[in-house]
Amino acid sequence: MQRYLDKLQVTLHRFKEWTLDHIPREQNSEADALANLGSSVEEDDIVPGTVIQLSKSMVEKGHVEINSTSLMWDWRNKYIDYLKHGKLPDDPKESRTLRAKAARFSLDENGTLYRRTFDGPLAVCLGLGDTDYVLREIHEGTYGNHSGADSLVRKVIVSGYYWDSMEKDTKDFVRKCDK
Repeated sequence: MQRYLDKLQVTLHRFKEWTLDHIPREQNSEADALANLGSSVEEDDIVPGTVIQLSKSMVEKGHVEINSTSLMWDWRNKYIDYLKHGKLPDDPKESRTLRAKAARFSLDENGTLYRRTFDGPLAVCLGLGDTDYVLREIHEGTYGNHSGADSLVRKVIVSGYYWDSMEKDTKDFVRKCDK
């Protein structure tokens, strides 16, 4: 959680001007729609300096706490929403799939998502910002030996990490490796 806050603070220094507005969960449909829109756009398509402002302001004065798990929508959010609040998609097929897959996941008291592995301990579910570091550390780090993609996936799982696109990401990572 601290790493997300640190990353947010680093990112905020790149803007000349910014404000932080607290929007209660009940009134958060616009932010959810904006987050879904943002996650559907490729990073290469984003023009630097673009500012997006919601048409309806929900500014309230006072102390605001940041829920860093809601700052960025990623693959974990649907499981967290289901496990915390029982929120299911409207589509019955997607709803059934989510319920079946969510049986493998659990949340701790801090809101960290874990996935049960077949023969090992619980694996911490990583978001987009953490996967590259873990891959680099396991592949090239102190104990790394520049292994292939399948071996790298097993090492990541044994190390106690999981994310939904591990196989694809490890293949891409190994393909780009200099050695």
